[in-house]
Amino acid sequence: MDRRKFLQAIGATTIFLACKGTDSDPVPDPKEEPVLFRFAVASDLHWGEANTDYEMHTRNFVSAFKDFNTKSSCGFLVLNGDIIHNDPVFLPQAYEALKDVHPKLYVTQGNHDRVSEAVWQSTWNQSFNSDFAIDDMAFVFGTTSDSISQNWLRCPNIEFLENSLEKYKNKKHVFIFWHIHPHMDTMGCTDDVKAVMKNYTNVRAVFNGHDHNDESIKTIQGVPYMFDGRLGGSWGSFDRNFRVVEITKSEIVTYLMTPTTRKKLSRFKM
Repeated sequence: MDRRKFLQAIGATTIFLACKGTDSDPVPDPKEEPVLFRFAVASDLHWGEANTDYEMHTRNFVSAFKDFNTKSSCGFLVLNGDIIHNDPVFLPQAYEALKDVHPKLYVTQGNHDRVSEAVWQSTWNQSFNSDFAIDDMAFVFGTTSDSISQNWLRCPNIEFLENSLEKYKNKKHVFIFWHIHPHMDTMGCTDDVKAVMKNYTNVRAVFNGHDHNDESIKTIQGVPYMFDGRLGGSWGSFDRNFRVVEITKSEIVTYLMTPTTRKKLSRFKM
């Protein structure tokens, strides 16, 4: 069985029940620390993919996220790659459908976002590799797509990664966003990424998409790599999720929204 058929089979038979109100979700601590900052990340909308109702999936996501953001304000939202499906003609359409989802919307390029950096920049006002800081936090965004050679998969830009991490080495928290997990065997990136990351212990999490069935958190060199399933596309997890990250004084809390019910809550002490 090929990879996609295997993943489709799993996605068709595995239903992840919402953790809220179940034994798998810890009972809230009445002394729980207040949230100092909150952001959200989602991936794999695949606007324009044939035989999918990508417009409906987008409307559902935008509506659900806006409702969530009204109740639990997020500092920003990240769309972590594969916003469109291959054809550049879909990018203006997707932008129009998504531009008002949050006042601060950031993006990464996925392997199906097959446009030049100039087009990407003019659409989103963000380059393929970028970073910024807010108070004691820094956020690093990188492409994992090769739109020049049309190989469509590429390792993160290691020089940019190292320069960004060095620039923010005195920040308390650094978060990295890449569409494709760099430690996949087919990527050939793992040694280079590990060599850089080991020098910066303030990296709190890396966020990946691409694997539509993956809603897990994988820990590598003490850093959690967090997946969020998918928003659209023709295959993948039963739910269509976005991930929420909340920073408190002593821990990072994360969970998935399905998009209206919370599940898979995890806590990371700092």
